[in-house]
Amino acid sequence: MANINHLESISVLFDRYRIFYNQASNLEAAKEFLKERFKNNDSVVFAANDNGELVGFVQLYPSFSSVSMKRVWILNDLYVEESHRRRGIAKLLMNVAEEYAK
Repeated sequence: MANINHLESISVLFDRYRIFYNQASNLEAAKEFLKERFKNNDSVVFAANDNGELVGFVQLYPSFSSVSMKRVWILNDLYVEESHRRRGIAKLLMNVAEEYAK
């Protein structure tokens, strides 16, 4: 699980994720957004590491289900560096997110 100590690396990935969805690059805003998520425990972030380099992440946000009267997790963000795609990293991140949510 990523934490505030991973802020620099996760922020770069998060900025690239937003660019992928046609948003303007803004690394400082990305860093501030994630810093607040970590600080306030607003989300959970899992990162994929390849030889010491973070190459992907998944971010989950907590919510609640009235029907089950339990906490549920919304997978909102999933990103893998283009150079590391088609290697099963996204599937690994999805599996980790699913296990955490259970």
